[in-house]
Amino acid sequence: MAKTPKLTVLFEKLRGQTFNLDKETISVGRKDGMDIVLKDGSVSGHHADIIRSENENGDVTFILRDNDSTNGTRVNNTPVTEHVLKNSDLITFGNVEVLFDGDSGDSSATGDFSNLTHTIDISSLEEKTSAPQTLTNFNPRTIKEAQNKARIQKGILLTFILGGAVLLGLAIIVFITLATH
Repeated sequence: MAKTPKLTVLFEKLRGQTFNLDKETISVGRKDGMDIVLKDGSVSGHHADIIRSENENGDVTFILRDNDSTNGTRVNNTPVTEHVLKNSDLITFGNVEVLFDGDSGDSSATGDFSNLTHTIDISSLEEKTSAPQTLTNFNPRTIKEAQNKARIQKGILLTFILGGAVLLGLAIIVFITLATH
């Protein structure tokens, strides 16, 4: 039995999610109603389509077609408007990276082309993810500058707290003085 081609999300917030390419045309975009919904601001409403094509020999290919998206579609870091996908192609819709797994095991990639819709809601994962490490996170100078900035911010906050306490104390003294006269 042939393995159904699929997309695997590499984008940090949804890494590992897979979506079968089990229809003749798969729509990809941010809007609800797309076959694969990528709820990320870098993805256009109807960003791209993936079209299943079969030639007279029975060989199946998948064609990626960008729909004039705002942030573009790239395959292996090269901007494309239309591209015949190959196994292990890295596709980027806006800022969302996915891996095309088209290794069907044989040349007849037939299957059940049902009406499935897949939704990826990145916004709901914001608080559950951490920022990726960058080289600047490990730079001793950057770390020292961040520590100094934090110390200054704490000092300013402490100054405001102490100043407020002094003003409160003076107000109490004035009130007591006025109340006793």
